[in-house]
Amino acid sequence: MIVQDEFQQLLEKITNADVYKRVTADIFHEQGKKLIQHHEQLPDWVDKEDHGPYYFVRYTSPSTSEEVTIKTKTYKLQDQIELNTLHKLKTYQWLLAEAYEAFEDFIEIVYADCGVRGSSLWVRPDGWKYDRSKDLSHYYNPRRKNKGTPYLQLKALRERSAHFREYEARKGNNYRVAFVLIEKLRHLIVHNGGYCKDFDALIKSMQAELSNVSMRDVRSYVESYFVSHRGAKLVDLLEFPVDEGPGAVIGAYHDTMSSLFSTLIEYALLIKECIELDNAELKSS
Repeated sequence: MIVQDEFQQLLEKITNADVYKRVTADIFHEQGKKLIQHHEQLPDWVDKEDHGPYYFVRYTSPSTSEEVTIKTKTYKLQDQIELNTLHKLKTYQWLLAEAYEAFEDFIEIVYADCGVRGSSLWVRPDGWKYDRSKDLSHYYNPRRKNKGTPYLQLKALRERSAHFREYEARKGNNYRVAFVLIEKLRHLIVHNGGYCKDFDALIKSMQAELSNVSMRDVRSYVESYFVSHRGAKLVDLLEFPVDEGPGAVIGAYHDTMSSLFSTLIEYALLIKECIELDNAELKSS
């Protein structure tokens, strides 16, 4: 069955992204330690506040072939630590974007297969001209015309699957809200370098996808995924320490990325369950 094969492919892609994320964390942690150690080893007579490398950017004029060299500012210790952290964060951001896009591919294919099989979960698009077609590519029509993947498919499942409605937005584990957040984070990462300059507009765009959901709690939830940086809000996916308190483990961290990866996997698993239940009903009817 296509849904099982596609779920396994999604699982493999997100698992690989999680491995890359863990290796990335180790690499940049060691790099940060080396930066501090190198700085501490500088001789006393060096002005450590001003000490740091330059970087150079070169380009050539297309018409005169004149080469121009741009010399960057001095990257002092704090600059280097910030650069190291931002580099790590950029890697995390793009791993999340790749994981989200793997989910998009998954839902598009398995939902298209619902159309091929004549499932009641599939909604016929306006102007569709392939009645009784068994060609899977004919059922990609919504995405080819940019008509709402993945929200179109999720809306259909929400309306036509009782199993999906029951488990999609349970108290304490709202996949619907978490997924919309991931989709908006991905948009900021791909199109805005991970920065959000208009947070109210972001919340409004989420509200458009979350009818009948109170945005009061959602707003504070979304804010927890951003940090102020360079006059805007920056998507923050880095680990952060567990709050101290009774029973808290010293040195424990919340793993933001692994949590978001799990959301995508579990949401896809819910979709898989809905399709398999529907397929069983089709066979028994």
